[in-house]
Amino acid sequence: MLKDFNTCPTKNVKIKSNFHTHNYMCGHAGGTVSDYVKEAVKFGYEIIGISDHCTHPLNLTSPNYMTVETLQGEYLPQFKHAQNLYGDKINILSAVEIEYFENNDGYYKTLLNHLDYLVMGQHEYVLNGKLKNSFFDGIDEENVIAYCNNVKAGIRSGYFSLVAHPDVIFYNCPAVTQIMANAFEEVVKEAVKYDTVLELNANGIRYHRFHYPTQLLIDLCKKYNAKVIVSSDCHNPKDLCDEYVKRLYAYAINQKLNVVDNIGCK
Repeated sequence: MLKDFNTCPTKNVKIKSNFHTHNYMCGHAGGTVSDYVKEAVKFGYEIIGISDHCTHPLNLTSPNYMTVETLQGEYLPQFKHAQNLYGDKINILSAVEIEYFENNDGYYKTLLNHLDYLVMGQHEYVLNGKLKNSFFDGIDEENVIAYCNNVKAGIRSGYFSLVAHPDVIFYNCPAVTQIMANAFEEVVKEAVKYDTVLELNANGIRYHRFHYPTQLLIDLCKKYNAKVIVSSDCHNPKDLCDEYVKRLYAYAINQKLNVVDNIGCK
């Protein structure tokens, strides 16, 4: 658990936005775009970005995630419907969450032709020419360094407005060594250099019991004054602005982090 997390009052917390939001199309979430937008309006949000999972050309995370074809045929029409219902009350943005891998520029450019922004959610990365998984393989220095190098390349690419759960690589890491910490520090420095927002992910508390965000991420963001945004990473409309989100937002403010409410979509 993050130090002093439970001591932060949430009574006067006012959250204005959420940019990491899923819907039914990923296969492990519920709700349509309109369902989440309705919830955002209820809580007085100014901006809501829906960023469901999108498959990569390498078919990485799941073959059931949306493709460019399903994005155009089933995903984007949901935004038009939500805009008709709530467009006068809130700014609605379209996005996807996807991994970054080099030499796929055309794919990311195609996505950005249809969407307002991209979220980098690096669930997989490459080590010695092989795909590795952040949840299961990131338990030694070699894996952590490879992950960090992959994320830094994604930041430098300029395609991503937000890095989701940047510390997910430590999910099953029993002890962070100094070499691991140094590698991750370079990720935060790269985000600052390229003015890319790093995420404090409430889902890592809600469903993953503080596997992330980590104290290391908090300390480094404070050290370098990195821009951070609190995201629900909600997979159900009721989780959009729950107590986990509110407390994490209150905690970030209490820690005097450089909390932003917008991500400067590219």
